[in-house]
Amino acid sequence: MSRRSRLFRFRLISGAGALVAFIAFFALPAQAGHAWTTCSDCYIVTPGTNPATAGAGTGEQYAFQVTNNDPHETLRSLTFTAPADFVVTGASGPSGTTLSSLPGSSVTLQLPSEPTGTTFAVTVTALAPCVAASSEAWRVSGVDSKGETNEVHWSASPLSVSVTGTCGLAFTGQPAQTAVNSDILTGFNSTGSPLAVQLLDANGDALNAADSAAATAVTVSIQANPGGGTLAGTTTVTSSAGVADFGNLQINKAGVGYELAANATGFTAATSNPFTVTGQIQACGNGSCSVSQSTSNTATSAATTAPGDFAALGLGGVSLSCRNYIGVGEVADFGIFNSAGNGVPTASAIATLTISKSALQSLPWLYRFFPRQVCYGSPTPFPTIPGTSGTTVVGGVTYHTGLLLSCFLVHRGPCLISRRYTPAGAVQLTFVANGDPIWHG
Repeated sequence: MSRRSRLFRFRLISGAGALVAFIAFFALPAQAGHAWTTCSDCYIVTPGTNPATAGAGTGEQYAFQVTNNDPHETLRSLTFTAPADFVVTGASGPSGTTLSSLPGSSVTLQLPSEPTGTTFAVTVTALAPCVAASSEAWRVSGVDSKGETNEVHWSASPLSVSVTGTCGLAFTGQPAQTAVNSDILTGFNSTGSPLAVQLLDANGDALNAADSAAATAVTVSIQANPGGGTLAGTTTVTSSAGVADFGNLQINKAGVGYELAANATGFTAATSNPFTVTGQIQACGNGSCSVSQSTSNTATSAATTAPGDFAALGLGGVSLSCRNYIGVGEVADFGIFNSAGNGVPTASAIATLTISKSALQSLPWLYRFFPRQVCYGSPTPFPTIPGTSGTTVVGGVTYHTGLLLSCFLVHRGPCLISRRYTPAGAVQLTFVANGDPIWHG
């Protein structure tokens, strides 16, 4: 091939390549929202802080500066699209700006006419999700006065947001004492409101009802289970406006110091205050009343002698011990309460405790010959047989403990009235009980 032919071929190929490059440049316009540091006919959006951070579930304001570099058109609208699961709740721009309907995943600002070269500020408020997605970058687009949609660009890179912290849960309606197989509500004896679990943002504040996580499945289970009970009812509820209500939870066994746990995916769990599930709650009115409970080896009862609106008695689900004494049988939990569910410390009852022959025979051989006593616990100090007193914590309450003295020695307060053996070989103890005590034999 001659030198002239080679030169002609090179120029032909070079010219074709330039033509292809020229066509490609104008056939592929810049995509809205991509970085574009300089231009003479576009609109530049600069984040105030980039990257930014947001606490999980919290509302944050994001500031932007918008510069019009187009000498021939003005920007008519500007749309900011939040990252996945963020919720835009507000925005502001130049005077005269109107907004699209909120809340939503994006916001469009309809702008007043802005002259060429104008720089103006835009602020967008958005709620961060409780469980962040993998991509947390904002997008921006706009429409100019000629209807062009590819003229808006980031100054350097899209605004990125890192979600920090963790959303949490809290019981705002706490469980109150009730009877077995009865609804656990916020008031004594299955009264009051449903238990409420509040969703919280990373700052510990109530989660905004517009947040994407405000409708989350919350599950309640037993956390502390002193009585070995089973939780029944609707245990999983989808929260509404950031609150999950539980109105029909029940536990089938008595116990002092039950606690409930609330859990939801991506949230820090919450634990309720301790509460009591008793075997029986009896309305007394203005007169006396009696309650009784029994198991295979223990029976106990109490008859009130002082006014109280309710008497409650449970057997099992609580621990009690007295120094230098080996107890036998289940522990009883008793209380006299007013209509608000508050204990009446000055109220008293005559109680009996019967321990079966089989329970007595389960004791070590030597201890079968010692007389049975009442191992008693009360939030209020009381006289005890010397060497048997102590303290214990039950359901978050400190109880004074010890063996009851004979009523011949004690003029007021809890004391042992009598001890007798039944024809069946059981032992029956009769004693005075005050306030809100626990006991076993």
